[in-house]
Amino acid sequence: MGVKSAESRTGEVALIKAIRALDGNSADTIGQRLETVWNTLSKHRGGSFHAAEEMLLRWLLKNMSGSAPINDQVRRFPLSWNIMGAVFAWIPLFSLAKSLADRRFISVLQQTLKDISSPQSKKGDSDVEMKDATSDETAQNSRKRKRTTAAKFDLNSQQQVAGCLQTAEAVFEALRILLSRCDIKSTDGLPSNRMGAEHIKSLFSSSASDVMQMLVPILSICNLAAKSDELESSKEQSTWMSTFYTLWDLHLQGPEDASAVAVSLSGLGAHLLSRLTATRRHPSLTIDTTVQEQWARDLRRFLTRNMILPARAAFLNNRAQDVIQVATQMSSDFASTNYPVLFDLVTRAPRVLSEKATKKDYEEWIQAVFDGILAALKGADASKSQPAVEAVLEMAADQQLPLSAESLRSVCKAYGLQGDKLNWKLHLSIAKLNPDVFLVTQEGQVLLDQALAHTFCTREKEAEKFDKATEFLIHLVNGHARARDLQGFIKTWLTYLDKNEPSGFPWTSGQLANAVAKTVEQSLTVGQLVDILSWVDGQKTKQKGVKLIILAAIANGLSLEAYIDAANMRTLEIASKEKFDKKDKSVISTARWTVAEKAISRATVADAKSVWGSVHSNLKTTLKRSETYSPEAFAAFKCCAAAWVKLADDDEAASLTSSFVDKLDKKDDTKGTSKGDESSVSKSSYTTWILEGCPHLVSLLTKRQSAFPPTLISALTPSEKDESRTLDSVQVLAQQILENQNIVGNEKIIGGLVDKTISLIETPKGPESLIVARGAIQLLLEVPMEALTRQQRESIMKRLISQAKKIVDKPKHVDAQYWSLVLSLMTKLMSKPTFYEDMKFDDLETAGRCLRKIYKKSEEKGSTETILQEREDYRLLEALATSTIRQMCVAYPEEREKAYIANALTVLKSDSEEAYIAPRLVLLRAFISVARENEKIKDQADSLNLLATVKPIITSKKWRGKKLLPLLLALEATDVLEPKDVKKKFSSAVDTLLKASNWLLEHGYQAGWEVRTFIAKHFREELGAPLQIVTGAQATADDSEEEGNDAEKLGSVAAAFEKLSVLEYVDVVVSSVDEDTKLGYLKELLLGESETSDGSSRLLIVERLIQHISGTRPPVRDDSSQGHFDLAHAHTLLCSRLSHATNSPAQFIQIAKIVYLLLDKKANCMTQWNIDSTLSAVSAIACDVSSTTMLTTTPKTYESLCHLVEIVIKRHRKRLDGHFHILIPALQSLLRRLISSASSTSNAPSLLSDSTKERHAKLLSRLLTLITEPTVASVSSRSNTSTTTKDTEHHNYQHQPLDSEKDKAKRYAGQHMYLVLMAYVKLQLEFVVPLVVREQLETGMFSIVDITPAEGELRIMNDGMDPSGRVIFREMYKRWERFGKWSGV
Repeated sequence: MGVKSAESRTGEVALIKAIRALDGNSADTIGQRLETVWNTLSKHRGGSFHAAEEMLLRWLLKNMSGSAPINDQVRRFPLSWNIMGAVFAWIPLFSLAKSLADRRFISVLQQTLKDISSPQSKKGDSDVEMKDATSDETAQNSRKRKRTTAAKFDLNSQQQVAGCLQTAEAVFEALRILLSRCDIKSTDGLPSNRMGAEHIKSLFSSSASDVMQMLVPILSICNLAAKSDELESSKEQSTWMSTFYTLWDLHLQGPEDASAVAVSLSGLGAHLLSRLTATRRHPSLTIDTTVQEQWARDLRRFLTRNMILPARAAFLNNRAQDVIQVATQMSSDFASTNYPVLFDLVTRAPRVLSEKATKKDYEEWIQAVFDGILAALKGADASKSQPAVEAVLEMAADQQLPLSAESLRSVCKAYGLQGDKLNWKLHLSIAKLNPDVFLVTQEGQVLLDQALAHTFCTREKEAEKFDKATEFLIHLVNGHARARDLQGFIKTWLTYLDKNEPSGFPWTSGQLANAVAKTVEQSLTVGQLVDILSWVDGQKTKQKGVKLIILAAIANGLSLEAYIDAANMRTLEIASKEKFDKKDKSVISTARWTVAEKAISRATVADAKSVWGSVHSNLKTTLKRSETYSPEAFAAFKCCAAAWVKLADDDEAASLTSSFVDKLDKKDDTKGTSKGDESSVSKSSYTTWILEGCPHLVSLLTKRQSAFPPTLISALTPSEKDESRTLDSVQVLAQQILENQNIVGNEKIIGGLVDKTISLIETPKGPESLIVARGAIQLLLEVPMEALTRQQRESIMKRLISQAKKIVDKPKHVDAQYWSLVLSLMTKLMSKPTFYEDMKFDDLETAGRCLRKIYKKSEEKGSTETILQEREDYRLLEALATSTIRQMCVAYPEEREKAYIANALTVLKSDSEEAYIAPRLVLLRAFISVARENEKIKDQADSLNLLATVKPIITSKKWRGKKLLPLLLALEATDVLEPKDVKKKFSSAVDTLLKASNWLLEHGYQAGWEVRTFIAKHFREELGAPLQIVTGAQATADDSEEEGNDAEKLGSVAAAFEKLSVLEYVDVVVSSVDEDTKLGYLKELLLGESETSDGSSRLLIVERLIQHISGTRPPVRDDSSQGHFDLAHAHTLLCSRLSHATNSPAQFIQIAKIVYLLLDKKANCMTQWNIDSTLSAVSAIACDVSSTTMLTTTPKTYESLCHLVEIVIKRHRKRLDGHFHILIPALQSLLRRLISSASSTSNAPSLLSDSTKERHAKLLSRLLTLITEPTVASVSSRSNTSTTTKDTEHHNYQHQPLDSEKDKAKRYAGQHMYLVLMAYVKLQLEFVVPLVVREQLETGMFSIVDITPAEGELRIMNDGMDPSGRVIFREMYKRWERFGKWSGV
């Protein structure tokens, strides 16, 4: 302490000397002297006294005041403000306030901000930004932000952009430090500090006009920083806008605040916000993305709260529009960007509960703002007004705002035409908002005719215009449908179809036809449909066949029986009057065959025969002359297929359809695969329609061709060249097919499909063939086992084994993922009797060697996925071997079985190369485990001498790197041996294995658990304290003593079975010990935890150990058993640990889970102390400031606390009688934590999503309803077996037999729960409670009102609240009377 005091005194002396040296004669050296002071300050971090710092502050403020050049230099020097920020943090607030007031700090700050907000431009640069000018994006993107250089004490450099921004950075940081010190609560710190903080705040407490002298420069500086590349971006910039917000909050609030914001800040603020919130990042924006998002959020909140909401309130109350008019006037210089921002702020402003306004009032407000913007744009230059109107209307359309049709028509008249071109963007927004603009009045009809005159464009020449025109027409369709006047659009449609030859205009597009089809039955009655068809029939057209387009759309829209009966054959009758011509346009021919297809598929058999007889010759001509992959050919094919499905005995339909499907298999589809063309048709279009749209056709094709059609197989075969046949899309299509019972239930179809798929399984010779084979195997894996015949299973196995024999020599084109699929398919097939040709045990050996060889290729990569997958694949190999061997081990073996077993013995007795020892171990284990089930070959299995194979591996003392996986497999293989043999043969290796286990666990490799499990099974006595294990975190590659990638491989193998291995180890350890020993283990784990242990593994052991403890022994309560450990004591320790685990959310959740387990499954072992300690822990954690971060960033931690209280209420309700004084604080703490975490402020937005807030509020509300409306089971004595103990006897009152335990519990809860309701009312005064939280909590709060006596506790609660609280409670009570009558759980 003496040394520290001496150092402090030395620092103070040095600081005082440096400060006194500031008053030198030469002004030129002030910069150097300030640097000396700064260096001294950086070494001296304050002492017992603060006179030197105060003297320094006064000197700085004195030399910053004034208009002399030297004063300007000191003000602009960033180091001056850095020093000021440092002393702000050290001087006590009371003294600091006096110094700031004496030296006129606010005027110095205002002058500094004013100076640095207007930098001087460099020679040759322009300091004026062109209004509404478009930046050169390429030039802007090429600019790079310059590195920040040290600030110089030179006025010229300080007046440049870089100098001003450096000064701004220092000023904002000093202000942040000052304002953060003033942000203290009324209960924090000394009274003098609180008084000083209020004095400092009062310095900023000026009128709105005065505070604008700081706020306007601040916004200008932010705008400058956003577009300048002179300063390197930093995280500190993200606080600039929150400082701006805080300064405004400190000013004297008045009725003219909104007007002041509109006059001084709306134009500049909207312009900056437009840059920050642009959909595409503004090319001149140079700040970091995080800073951009923070500024945008803060600035949007400021403008909404202080300008938009007051303006809206004034309009709703008095119809005043002054504020919004001023805002539009001040934003006129940058109209194209500012007006959309203002409109966006208006439309997205939140609803305020205190505003007693109707939906119509809000609509009038938005309309008034829209009209104000239009009025401000009158007479403005088109380059400004046009983009502004387009952007505003686009926003309105996206939000579906109810703007009046009159105002939209005026906009369309003023801005709809750009010379000779139509403004499609504007028209689309208006049509999306309100199609009636074009449909209702004569003026609207003129506008509609003007727009429709520009719809004759083609996709080939004007793709963008075509898409917009089509979308516009679709909006018109929807408008007509809503007005129940689809007939009107159909008449317009025919009119415009007849104006030009139908060759690819929007009027002939499939999108428009689909839109009409969707609305036919919704907007037309059957009578209206018949009438419009009669009207179409009676019209004479100049263009041949255009009626067919409308008829096809109507035919596609029919689905209800009444509509089909009335219009199905009628549409065909009208269509048949349009004579067939070989030279018909594609769209006409497509429509013709669409009408015919729908008519045939819906008609009776007799009508279908008649229709088919009239169209089949023309259809045959179309199929013959048209391109195979053209829309008309596709429509004709569907018509032909519909006829075959309807008329199954018609040979001509069958012949045409079948031959066309064969034609698909022979002809390439390169002509029909153009991207973006809705009329393009490819082979996948045909196959997808057959498989999904007409599955019955599959059975007809299969029956006719006596095999599954090859064309359909291609659709189920993935291809690297065809984007429509990716592996994922093919797999989805296959699943849909196999879910169709018409296909799966038909043996011939599914058999043909499987046979064709089997033919695709070939040895991969390249990427394309690998994809095809993988797709075939995945399809066979999806096929139900019952659908595969024995011959098919044997055929598949033969092909796969043949593949393995080729791959084992050259595994060039095969990857591990493919071989995993192969093993999965083999395992599936061999689960049923399958005896393929030349079946030998050698095949399993080949599969295993192939597996090892494939992984050997990628072994040098050492990726986690590869090694984990290899371990899983060995399990598949073992399952395959077990199924296969079991088929051969029959009671009465024949020559085939005998030969197989003999081959197996020969292979397994032969020597294995070291590289392939892993698959050999798997096969040995599988053979012995199966053979020992069969008495006839049991002796032969013993002759294999597995011990001799695994002994060198286990006793070799090599277990790192590549040797670990064989070791684990060898240890696993010993499970099939006699325990006494294992103990005898491997006793010498125990020390090595124990060392290996310890090393692996200490370095975080969970494979150590598997080694330790082996020791626990056979050498239990060698472990000592078996559950006292030191574990560590995952190691890096440097921890390995052998090859460079060994550590990574070790960790990856261990991580695969971490949890499973730990649980298995605990199961083995405690399987043969008594209850007292288990409790002893638990005591060691909870009381003797090592600092180097991995907490997660230890807690996992604790959880599993508690599950093994029966918990039938009641807890000990007398003092005679000191030192006795039971589950009640364990619960106490865990509750204590829960309170100290707030730094590790994962461990916190794990401990809470264990406490929950004890309270739920071991309820008989819990005492009253355990219940009270649980509630106390929940209360303490929810209130603790140190747990704030955990509870807000990890939502599951809060849910864990709620679950603990829930299980106490459910399982231990009787124990809460007389202990509500502990339950109530827990509920209040959870309530406060919920609301404080969910609420947002200008400086601290909530980190929780709305869904999380809603979920947490629902959990808490459920706790309240469990208390106020308990279940019968929770309050009955039978379900609370421990409630008759001494610690609750004084609460068991005598009642009459008819007295309900549930009613008694509700009456008792009603005496206390009003305190939670009071807390909720007070929290609403302290925080802004989000709507989603309030809605969920209402249920619980209303249930409290239900059980609270009106004459007792409600009156007490009313007396205990201030007037503001009573207002809130009065509103809640009214809502309860209207909606909140609790109806029970």
